[in-house]
Amino acid sequence: MLLTVQGILLRTVKYSETSIIFDVYTLELGLRTYIINGVRKKNARVSPGLIQPMSLVEMVVYHKEDKDINRIKEIKPSYVYQQLHFEVTKGAIGLFMTEIAQKSVKEITPNPVLFEFLSNTYQLLDKTSEPIANFASWYMVQFAHHLGLLPHFRDLPATAIFDYSQGVLVEKTPTHSHFLTPVHTALLVELQQLNFEQAAKLPILATDRKKLVLKLIEYYQYQIDGFGKVNSILILQEIFA
Repeated sequence: MLLTVQGILLRTVKYSETSIIFDVYTLELGLRTYIINGVRKKNARVSPGLIQPMSLVEMVVYHKEDKDINRIKEIKPSYVYQQLHFEVTKGAIGLFMTEIAQKSVKEITPNPVLFEFLSNTYQLLDKTSEPIANFASWYMVQFAHHLGLLPHFRDLPATAIFDYSQGVLVEKTPTHSHFLTPVHTALLVELQQLNFEQAAKLPILATDRKKLVLKLIEYYQYQIDGFGKVNSILILQEIFA
């Protein structure tokens, strides 16, 4: 059956000489995999530039629930980036966002709230004129909340430590390594409560920003089976060094 779906491309793999297989997080169907033939030919009907991670697309797909890989009939952009593919810093953050999403989202059932968060966040990154040094850490905190990994904290003692092995705030330093220091716990809670325009103005030391992102990666790795190594963090750290 033919369906029209909105999607976010998370991963692409070259297949044969002219085809591409790609994972798409869709509004209507959750995470799905599609193949497009002939896209790498010289006179391809679909631009290869559209079939790349971060692309926001509208597709007409041949949907068979029992197939692991389906085909598409049509694909076009649902949003055309003005800066994300051309501005190095924004592009690096966008690729980091995509790798985190690709390693986190596994469900083939729709989650409209999560989809809208991701789609809107890509567009926000593309459009914003605010400073973006805090964007990656803000995104990881907000995304964890949307994934159901992060409790919503309200009252925060000054000495609070987030023990993410238990998902609770504690006052004594745990004997394991799965926790955030009081400084980074306070940043986590603050970023959870702010929109990006507010978070962009938050004064965070570069060393604390770097440490927070690394600890948040560890947090995702602890919570999500098979999450693995995040390669794009190296590019992000180099750019913000």
